[in-house]
Amino acid sequence: MIVLFSSVLFGATLGINVQGAHALSAQSTSYGSSNPFPYPSCTWWADQRYHQLHGVFVPWRTNANAWQWTARARQFGWHVSTRPTIGSIIDLQPWVQGAYGAGHVAVVERILRNGHVITSNMNWGRNRYRVTYVEFAPGRGVTFITR
Repeated sequence: MIVLFSSVLFGATLGINVQGAHALSAQSTSYGSSNPFPYPSCTWWADQRYHQLHGVFVPWRTNANAWQWTARARQFGWHVSTRPTIGSIIDLQPWVQGAYGAGHVAVVERILRNGHVITSNMNWGRNRYRVTYVEFAPGRGVTFITR
């Protein structure tokens, strides 16, 4: 089951501060210190939010469509798991739980008692320029990435 919640207002009720992620610089010349992904893609949001939470951008810059993030994370020595942690990047493979052909990445904001996760997302469904909160379930075609 995929549940879409309203955008930033719902985040405020969860106690999630995503406002600062929008203010973070999206451009820089130093490798690993910028977000090279196009705004408002899901990859841009996942990289920006992960940086807001952990102080680091993902290091992969090429072959970096959402569906490729799991393989790229492994290549760069990042931890990939089937178990969610708060603040991890969820990677949905193409056509899994509503993701399109390029897959989808987002950031885990909450883990529910049933094991599902609430993620902050950009460019999910018709909400291209808004942060939305979506419930996903761990399972086939779903991984969680952390440094």
